[in-house]
Amino acid sequence: MEKKKKYILLGIIGALIVLIGGSFAYWRLTLTQTETNEIASSCFDIILTNEQNEINLQKAAPISDEDGKKLTPFTFTIKNNCDTYASYTINLELLNTVSEESRLSAGFIKAMIDEEEPFLLNTTPATKTLENAYEAYTLTTGYLDANEERNYSLRLWMDEDVTIEDDAMNKQLESKITITASYIDHMPTDYEKCVEEYGEDSIQCSIIADVSDEETGPCPKVNEDGTVTVNSIESTNGYICSAPDDYGTSYYYRGNVENNWVKFAGFYWRILRVNGDGSIRMIYAGDADVIDALENKAEVLKNGYNDSSTDYTQIGTSKYNSRSNNNAYIGYMYGENYWGEPTISETTSTETLNNYYYYYADSYTFDTSTGTYTLTNPAKAVWNESLVGKYTCRDNEDTSCSTLYYIDSYSSVSGGYTLSYTSTNTDGVYTENHGTSRSSRTMASYNYYGTGYTFDKTTGYFALTGTSRSVYDGSQVGTYTCASTRSSCETLYYVESTNDTTTANVRTISRTGITYDETHANINNSTIKTRVDTWYEENILGTEYEQYISDTLFCNDRSFGSDNRGTGIGDVYTSYNYASTGTGGVNLKCAQQNDRFTVSDEVLGNGSLTYPVGLLTDDEGYLAGGSSSNSGYYLYTGNYYWTMSPSYFGGSSAIVRGVYPSGDVYTYSGVSNSFGVRPVINLKPNSLKLGDGTALNPYTVEEEI
Repeated sequence: MEKKKKYILLGIIGALIVLIGGSFAYWRLTLTQTETNEIASSCFDIILTNEQNEINLQKAAPISDEDGKKLTPFTFTIKNNCDTYASYTINLELLNTVSEESRLSAGFIKAMIDEEEPFLLNTTPATKTLENAYEAYTLTTGYLDANEERNYSLRLWMDEDVTIEDDAMNKQLESKITITASYIDHMPTDYEKCVEEYGEDSIQCSIIADVSDEETGPCPKVNEDGTVTVNSIESTNGYICSAPDDYGTSYYYRGNVENNWVKFAGFYWRILRVNGDGSIRMIYAGDADVIDALENKAEVLKNGYNDSSTDYTQIGTSKYNSRSNNNAYIGYMYGENYWGEPTISETTSTETLNNYYYYYADSYTFDTSTGTYTLTNPAKAVWNESLVGKYTCRDNEDTSCSTLYYIDSYSSVSGGYTLSYTSTNTDGVYTENHGTSRSSRTMASYNYYGTGYTFDKTTGYFALTGTSRSVYDGSQVGTYTCASTRSSCETLYYVESTNDTTTANVRTISRTGITYDETHANINNSTIKTRVDTWYEENILGTEYEQYISDTLFCNDRSFGSDNRGTGIGDVYTSYNYASTGTGGVNLKCAQQNDRFTVSDEVLGNGSLTYPVGLLTDDEGYLAGGSSSNSGYYLYTGNYYWTMSPSYFGGSSAIVRGVYPSGDVYTYSGVSNSFGVRPVINLKPNSLKLGDGTALNPYTVEEEI
């Protein structure tokens, strides 16, 4: 790529002064902008301005990176006001305005640009451009399109490893931020940027180089808002497409792909995409020891392999969450108190408290042509001792039946003891057949009633206190009941007055949800997160492979769908945003920071993960080829397995999306079901070194590890 080289030095943002006191008791660091800096050359014009925030630390001492990331940043903007492209490098140049013996070493200072990882200043040496500078260090580099601007934030702090024995006492550092910029004849492609950083032989760059043309190729259309319209599956061909993500541009595999295999940490994986931060996202595809020992290894590693009786491609099965009766449970993590104080309805309603209000009669008739018994002068009654000697069909609607019951004794605990009457067919004529053995039939529900109740905010269940069981007869007025033979329930009733022999006037006591933020706070692990974390602990943590893992975000998108009318609270029906043209389209960007699961990144992500491992998203499954039934794309396994994308809360159960045995990314029946688990991890940029990505020669991180 030919560049028109004309370098322009953009100068002083301001002086950076660091003073270290005798025992770290006083450290003041100040970075200020006094005026706009502007350099112009014919049509090339870059403006650098300070936006806000002095860095002003007093009585400071060496601090951890975790605390350094929380410091208020110094922010500034760099803008290209010309109609041509520019590349630039932002440096921090250390000034010789203090004597050499009084200078503070750059090795004691941590720097952080935007959400990037902090680094020691002395690890990025650069060529100085100021006459009165003695050292220079690169903070970041980048490109500007014509008329484009870029905002930056800078945090600086003393490294936590600096001790009182280090040569940092009473030292001073003064510096200025400078920018070196140059013309370029076109905006570099991601492939060119990749080659510039990793070299032409990089596997990562070769993946990006194979991207299909966005306009004329077979890839789904990327819309102006960054969403992707997926109108069809791909089961025959395999290719690489691109779409925006939270870091930049993702390059994702789609369709019948045969060259995205990785062998890592003793397992097979399939690459999902190269993320916008350069990391490589991949999904679990099997234990290498198990698969390599199979006689039908080639068949198992073939796209579209279908044997639902095997589970090579997953680490086992798990519920997504063990409970499902709250919006909280659509979360990969969820809140602590997810039910609020119960509410009592202001109005009364009727509730049936005796479900066995049957017809009874003193006699019956029998139709020999149909084999039907019919009660004579039937009357409804609540089960009681006076019904001994009567007949019943044990039905509260019908007075005719093919099996009749005679009540020969009474029990208030287990129901009526009966002799059954059945009809038999002899040569087309039905005859009566009185049973010869006694059998017990339930003739009353015997609901629980209590003088009080308790409420568990964790489960959302009411539990009766001072309980007793009885057939409803009106004497239960003033008590609480679940209107069932259970003494705990999710909806409770206060019996206010009797309506008739089977129903009462009640006030409903309902659960209430807490706020959305409290419901979806990242406090408790889901059942499936615990399963995935345990797998990571047993197979990656503390091994030589851990060094390759990137802290790239996973999305548990709990933002609302476009058709939603709910609040995401308690048991309110709520529709969440998932991959569908009806809810905003497929999107690799995660709408809310609270849903961007990371380990330590709290700038773009939420910092809530224990380990950098997650699950496939619904959107990734759609883009790969799972927008409808498809046995010909690389994520097809012939098994059910989970994604981490919520679908909706249906009023009684939380629903999370998953991949069906048909290959379709679809809605499951509820999080309490057990389905397959396929962990997803991200490798750091340029980790893959060998292989061609085929099943028999997969990519690997090193030749021997």
